[in-house]
Amino acid sequence: MNTTQTKKQEQAALLEVTASEKPKRDSMENLLELIGESAPYVEVYDVTVDNGVVHSKFRPEQQRYAETTLMSCSEGLRTMAVHGVLACAAANPARSKHYYLATRADIQVFPVHATTANSFRCVGRVNRIDQSKRFPLYTVTVTCFTEGGERYAVTEVECIGLNEEQFVKLKGADAAPAVALVPGQHSPYVDPVRPMRIDWTQPGEALRTTLDGFRHEDFAGHFAIRAMCPVSILGGNAFSLLRHFPGFDAYQITRCVLTCDRASLPGEPLHLSCVRERADHFVVTAHNSKGKLLSTFHIDARAHRL
Repeated sequence: MNTTQTKKQEQAALLEVTASEKPKRDSMENLLELIGESAPYVEVYDVTVDNGVVHSKFRPEQQRYAETTLMSCSEGLRTMAVHGVLACAAANPARSKHYYLATRADIQVFPVHATTANSFRCVGRVNRIDQSKRFPLYTVTVTCFTEGGERYAVTEVECIGLNEEQFVKLKGADAAPAVALVPGQHSPYVDPVRPMRIDWTQPGEALRTTLDGFRHEDFAGHFAIRAMCPVSILGGNAFSLLRHFPGFDAYQITRCVLTCDRASLPGEPLHLSCVRERADHFVVTAHNSKGKLLSTFHIDARAHRL
């Protein structure tokens, strides 16, 4: 076993121990006010902090499509990334709103005995804060548990932290503020996968497709000041490509390592390509209409046998 694997196992073990302890409520700060994301992108509750460790709960809402795990991989990425952002806010000594933009994420999903899940709970903390050339770089580990306490997934996220001035300078700002969803309005994150026309560049081995641009409201809560496509929405469409490969009518994603180069904006067409490199390994790349790389997904998956 290599050093990196040992380190990740030790971190996961630490978080499991911490998860069994009763968290103390942090009445001094409302972490949800210190991050750029908001509802409906953020759907967590019972957020508490204990000695730098953040605890939260969430209820899965997204369709799983052909995935047979307890929740879709893209929803796991979305919710665990949100939890990681909350951990960054807890660790950031600057008690003001910041925008934490992911540059890399590594999610691993483990076998569990549970067959249904009404809710999950997450435990996360910042492992380290490094200084890049321009911005601080946070590395966060988040562990997700089922209602029964089984370890369901572990995600390590790397993200840069920007205050509002830095964010606007880097990403710009929308001319008009985002319109908040009214209570009871359908969340765009319940069904994020769009219809696609598949073109096989190599039958059974490689394909490509183009997505029409998403609407401004499809990115609700990400972010109010500048609507940008969450990597989870991009990931949901990327993961759905696997169902077109022979034998993958239903499947389980066991690991995904993704890198984020840039985010797409509303109305921008997206070009996706998927290559089956091995029987259980796929690589999806996403580019914008100008040919610039958005994200790369390295996916380990196995076909589900009924």
